[in-house]
Amino acid sequence: MKSIIQSRVGGVIWAAIAAFTTYACMYTYRKPLTAGLFEEYELWGINYKIIIIITQVLGYLTSKFIGIKIISELFPKNRRILLLSLVGASLFALFLFGITPYPYNFIWVFFNGLPLGLIWGIVFSYIEGRRVTDVLATFLSISFIISSGIVKSIGRTLVESWHISEFWMPFVVGSLFIPLMLFSSWMLEKIPEPDTVDKASRTERKPLNKTQRNALFSRYWLGLTAILTVNLVMTIGRDIKDSFLIDIWQTLMADADPLVYSQIETIVGIIVLVMLAFITLIKNNNSAFFTIHGIMFLGLASVVASTFLFTQGYLSPFVWIIIHGVGLYLSYIAFQSLYFERFIATFQISGNVGYFIYLSDFLGYLGSCLILINKELFDIALNWKDFFIGLSYGISLIGMVAVLIAQVYFFNKLKSPAIELQPQQNF
Repeated sequence: MKSIIQSRVGGVIWAAIAAFTTYACMYTYRKPLTAGLFEEYELWGINYKIIIIITQVLGYLTSKFIGIKIISELFPKNRRILLLSLVGASLFALFLFGITPYPYNFIWVFFNGLPLGLIWGIVFSYIEGRRVTDVLATFLSISFIISSGIVKSIGRTLVESWHISEFWMPFVVGSLFIPLMLFSSWMLEKIPEPDTVDKASRTERKPLNKTQRNALFSRYWLGLTAILTVNLVMTIGRDIKDSFLIDIWQTLMADADPLVYSQIETIVGIIVLVMLAFITLIKNNNSAFFTIHGIMFLGLASVVASTFLFTQGYLSPFVWIIIHGVGLYLSYIAFQSLYFERFIATFQISGNVGYFIYLSDFLGYLGSCLILINKELFDIALNWKDFFIGLSYGISLIGMVAVLIAQVYFFNKLKSPAIELQPQQNF
């Protein structure tokens, strides 16, 4: 086994499987709640599922804010212990959600989301700063597309065929994946650290303290503000689509088979994986960095185009959701998995992606939460179909403009000398 991991091809395959599987398992603790409809339940005049989703996002949002510091300053020691402890706490919160009577059980959903927001940064820390990081990060990102659909299908099957309560279904789903989480996290621990060639190609990744983080943002504030705006609107679109796909789909085809959710997300995931694979072939960091801007722009443009064609009757609901998903996830995953990896390498920054990812995620999930609250308070749309169509237009058009601003800014900024950060002492 050791020889397989240390070999070039075997090591890449091992790391890709480990990252993919670990993060896919994380979704079995976060997303089963979205497979429930909770149609007969309300709280404060609001559908109970909306309450649950907002509460979980608030926990996830809090975690992202905490992660700006924790993940950017993370050292490799005890990563697996931290990861498994966070997952265990999240699963225990699902148990409390099941055992606590309605309507008081929604509070535990906050504590379900709170630990899980740190998982992405922990897993990514195992694979960043390598020549093959683009490949590994793409597999890591694809995991949440495919796993989200699978979790929804499993959850609906448990409810509809096995007659498990929607309140207990999330805990059952999460419990089923405990062995796989233990095994995949063990695989992560066996991934070797980046070698000297990796460090020369992508710069050595180091923890960033508060002073260093502030210096980085001050240096690139306009471009970062633009690209964070792009991620804000993409996260709003992705999170609402991911959390309410079942509700959206039922307004399109009420009698859909539960397996349709895994079919949609698997098709989208495979297409996005193939398309993003081409970026991994670009060795020059500068070229790859600016190519990612173009991919994000085209992905958002396809969301606008497919939504327009659907509203005009040229696309079926299934084809629209597929094209919409490919465009949105192509842009989102290009940002989440590749953008800051290439940004650090392009501008020769001695740091890590944790700070940028968690800052962008915090702002993104804050936007998602505000949109959902706004929808409930002001009744923005008559149903999920109309709401989702309007949302698709809005996020895509704003995102396309912000991508262009970031592209121009960073192209000009590349002519400036790289930023030097004060070293941080390791204790």
